[in-house]
Formats: sequence, C-alpha cells, structure tokens
Amino acid sequence: MNKYMAVVEYDGTGFNGFQAQPEGTRTVQQELTEALSGILNSHITIGYAGRTDAGVHAKGQVIDFNTEKELDLYRFKWSLNGVLPGDIAVSRIEKAEPSFDPRRDARLREYIYRVVNADYHSVFLKRYSILVNRELKLEVMKKTAGLFAGEHDFAPFASPSVSREYTVRKIFRFDIKAGDGGLLEFTVQANSFLYNMVRIMTGIILEAGRGEMDMSRVKKALKTGGKNFSSSMAPAKGLTLNKVEY
Repeated sequence: MNKYMAVVEYDGTGFNGFQAQPEGTRTVQQELTEALSGILNSHITIGYAGRTDAGVHAKGQVIDFNTEKELDLYRFKWSLNGVLPGDIAVSRIEKAEPSFDPRRDARLREYIYRVVNADYHSVFLKRYSILVNRELKLEVMKKTAGLFAGEHDFAPFASPSVSREYTVRKIFRFDIKAGDGGLLEFTVQANSFLYNMVRIMTGIILEAGRGEMDMSRVKKALKTGGKNFSSSMAPAKGLTLNKVEY
C-alpha cells in the first residue's frame, strides 16, 4: 500500500463540521471520502489532523489515505479538485511515510479567528469573520490573550463535554493584529486544542475588549480551575484552521 498526505482547504459554511456523521448530513470528511473513493475505484478511509465544528473553515487541514495505486500527483490533484464541490479544494498532495499519522504526529496547530470591528460588514469578509460594532480596546485584548500563553490546564476554557482525563495544553503564541477596515486577526498556536477551546478563549478576549470581563477571573481559572467559561464562546464562522506543522 502507498500512503499519501494532502493539505485541504474548505469554506465551512455549508458543512455540519469535518467529521463524518449519519447519512444525510453533509460533512467535509464525507465529501473527501466519496471523491477519493470514486477516483481510485475503491473504498478509501481518510485520517485527519483535527475535527472542525460546523461553520468553521480551514486553509491547512491535513488528511492521509492509503491506496494500492502509485499516483501521478500532478494529474491526481487536478482530477480530485475537478470532482470535489466548490467549497473544498486540495492545495497540496505528496507521498508520506507508512507510519505517518496526521493527528498524532502534529507538533503545532495554528488557528486564526477574524473579527471586523467596524460599522458595517464587508461582503468579502462576512463568511469568514464576525462583526462587532462596539469599540474594542486592542491593548486590553492583547494583554488578555497573553494570559493564555504557556502550559496550563485549560479545562475551564473548553466545552463542558470534554473528558477531564488530560486537559493540559501548551499555547506557544496568541497574538492579535489590527488590519485595514477594522479587521482584527487573533492568531493562536498550540501543540493541540481542547474542544471549543479557541472559540471560548476568543470570546473571553472580546468580552475583555468591551470591558465585560475582569482579567483576574481568567488568571484565577488558569491557576486553580473553577467555573467553566463556555458561555463566552465566539461564533464558529470567524474561525479558520490555518496550518498544521510536523
């Protein structure tokens, strides 16, 4: 068998998340599996770097699959993109080592959350960002984001459904950059993330920027745990899985 890895991008607006679900539910995994199986004329099972929720986008999702065929990668990528729906595309494909695992081998994952802090929402950003009309204090948000950097138990900043068996994660970077037209990009890198962790942290930072969140609550939760912050979760459509590094 030959193993291949591919980098996939998708607009998550029309999907009920990445992971395959019961028949009749449109997911990214389902579309990729059907396209690959059709081209290769055999049932293909794919692995992936991480699940994304309904409405979340990706520029750098990584998948892998096995096939007995030796692929002409240039032709195969063209063929695959030709049959995939318009909201999914494969940007890169290459042969991988037999032991490659896109989830377990990943050493860094990067997400970007986009916010437009303005009095209108550009049509070119509506599907990939949220609009916040109220003034946001950028320096306060940067300080709040900085609190999350380092290794912590992030249980208070994940979905309550997350298993409490191991909730320690290490955030390498959490930056906020201001661009044109009120665009704010929240970039966070970590070894891995708990379910809904990025959206919850982003929601907390936005609350701090509006003067609605006391940073001492965040500091206390990072040190001692405590109340779950899932009620602060930001909407899915502003989030993009930007890249995965190995």
